[in-house]
Amino acid sequence: MRKKTLFNQYLFSFLLVIFLVIALISAIMFSLFSHIQITGARSRSISQLEQVCQMTELLHEEMISIGNQILQSSATNTCLSSGSFDRLKEAAAAIKLREIQTSYPYVRYVSFYNCASNRFISNSTAGFLTEEDIAYYYRAPVENCLSTCTLRLIGANYATQPTKTKYVYSFILPFRLRNTEKPDLVIIDVDSDFFSQAINSLRSDAGFQQILILNQDGEIFSVNTASDRDETFSLTDSPAVLKEALPEMNDASGTFSCRLSDETRVLVTYARTSDSYFTVINIVPYSDILGSLPQIAALTLFSCLLVLLVGTLLAYRTSAWLSRPIEILYHRYVKTPEPRGNQLEQLNQAVAQTYARANQLEQGLIASYAESKKRCVQRLLHGELTPDAKAAETCRQFGIDLSSPYYCVIAIRCVPKGDTPELSESKGFIYSYSLENIAAEVLERYGKTTRYLSSKNILTFLLPLPEEQYPVSIREELTRIISVMEVRFSMETTICIGSIVASASNINMCYVSTGFALKYAPLSTRGTVFLAGEAISPERMDRYQKDLHLRLASLIRQGDLDGCEREFDQTFSRMADYSFATAISYFNHVMMSLLDDFSSVVSVGDTYGMLMEKINQINSSLPNVYMLRRRCTEFVTLTAHVLNINRQHGNEQIISSAVLYLQKNYSNPELTLRMLAELSGLSPAYFGKLFTAQTTYPFIDYLNNLRMDHAAQLLLETRQTVTQISQAVGILNTNYFYNLFKKRFGMTPVAYRRSKEKIK
Repeated sequence: MRKKTLFNQYLFSFLLVIFLVIALISAIMFSLFSHIQITGARSRSISQLEQVCQMTELLHEEMISIGNQILQSSATNTCLSSGSFDRLKEAAAAIKLREIQTSYPYVRYVSFYNCASNRFISNSTAGFLTEEDIAYYYRAPVENCLSTCTLRLIGANYATQPTKTKYVYSFILPFRLRNTEKPDLVIIDVDSDFFSQAINSLRSDAGFQQILILNQDGEIFSVNTASDRDETFSLTDSPAVLKEALPEMNDASGTFSCRLSDETRVLVTYARTSDSYFTVINIVPYSDILGSLPQIAALTLFSCLLVLLVGTLLAYRTSAWLSRPIEILYHRYVKTPEPRGNQLEQLNQAVAQTYARANQLEQGLIASYAESKKRCVQRLLHGELTPDAKAAETCRQFGIDLSSPYYCVIAIRCVPKGDTPELSESKGFIYSYSLENIAAEVLERYGKTTRYLSSKNILTFLLPLPEEQYPVSIREELTRIISVMEVRFSMETTICIGSIVASASNINMCYVSTGFALKYAPLSTRGTVFLAGEAISPERMDRYQKDLHLRLASLIRQGDLDGCEREFDQTFSRMADYSFATAISYFNHVMMSLLDDFSSVVSVGDTYGMLMEKINQINSSLPNVYMLRRRCTEFVTLTAHVLNINRQHGNEQIISSAVLYLQKNYSNPELTLRMLAELSGLSPAYFGKLFTAQTTYPFIDYLNNLRMDHAAQLLLETRQTVTQISQAVGILNTNYFYNLFKKRFGMTPVAYRRSKEKIK
């Protein structure tokens, strides 16, 4: 009866506690799961939209480049600037347009419109435009001399055909070549498949989704819709009807919520481009984001029933567990009991002997455990440990959390101050031990950290974060470490807080970028706590990454391979906010740009194929940042080797004379490669190859750089206008001069003159 009463008491109390705990955990789990799903969907969508915007920016730059090629070519420039039309000139212009179009596989048509003669020339047709076509091309942005983009249907040959079945994105670029009421136009039609491939990366698993593209006036000109079970988007005529108007989207990217006309609540994310003035909007219903909630509910109910069943069994056996504890221990530890001895005393002696043997075993296990944990942490930070289920279980055994939604890496460097002598081995151990414990005490207030001593003077901590923001007052708390190490050990301590990354798969990228940020940080950050992104502004960072291939090309021409490796390290230090997949794509693009810069030099024999093979190895199969850096270094080394061989076999005397002639006659607007080739007695093609092999620059790039350098000197030393300076250096088209100058110096001529005047 007593056993039954005890059983009922335990059973009721245990089930009540279990019921309350299950209810509380279920509520927390549902709210936490919803928050993680929505936050992750926002972050992923914005990141993907920003990558689409980067692709759009690159496409816009190529459209400007195509426009400049049309203006630069004598065949197209003559036809475009003429007030009347000539069939032979138009035929020559059409051939040039066809050459340009075939250089870009995603471009369907390249054309231009002469407003003075009302002639429309493309790579496939020529003729007069109707009033309706003229009104279509001269939209408001074009009237203000800004480029614009529109989506339209065209025929198999061009838009003038009655049957229009193919969507294209038309980039309309205005150029003023004469003093007319309206500018002349360059029209470039890009296949819609180019945008579709980029937009399809935004597709969710299932359900309704819509991608809108807005122009610089905020007008929707492209609507891409995917219905239930559609794997890709398709172009539609009208966007989803929003119950509320779209708010102003002034930031580079962001997110907000709204309702459709059928009361469906949707998550709206957007991202904007900086130069091409596009806005890409992604609309996804919340019901699709939280579609797995019913499965979670079913799993939770099953878990509750299982826990209740187990709880009932445990409650039943509890009464049996309360009996005979001393007897169980006695039979377990006392192997040879004395006939008349005290059982408690015999048990005490047996337990003491067991603990002594266990202590010896524990010391060996602790040493082995510490070494194994250090190796596991090293593999995780260096990207050698794939964050899958098996790796998560291994890390869990060592107390490393791989389930957190966000992570942050904190790197600490501690060195003797000023003239302080190098610490002895014993003192070095004391200071290192103190630094680890002080830093661990400070950081463990914000979460369960994992430490890693990567070198004698650098200590790294991995800090899991519940949300995408730094803990409050973390910088003030880390400053305490600097003060303690300075007062007690006369050590200078510098702490770098890395950027926050999502998921454990980006820990390697965060660790490498934080380490390089600490290594290449300016002197002003020594002895302080600073964020990895504070060493350089976002604008300078974007400019730095855009110009990376130009700096690498310059170092390769100089044969400075060590400088190239420093550029790689500094670039990685600025990429803490990027995922590893984005970093791979970025460096693949940089290497392709380098290959384009030296294409005329490395196109001989098997060299081009070898370099392309190196670029193809920069793909998603790379396991970590170290292998990515190694592949890029191999490509740069091979390119420099090829350039060195070409320099040794080039006709140096001919090219030296040509370079001297360019330096004296750069102001001649009629100066061409053909002219110098005829002076040298060589064919233009062979002369161009010799010129590039000797100078490592194509002829037109070398001439433009020479002219821009003299133009910059005139801007500083004279008060001539930009038009006068443009003509003085041999460029008669002022718009083309502006584009070349901005490409060379990163700013307009007027801004360049003002910036130098401020320095003086």
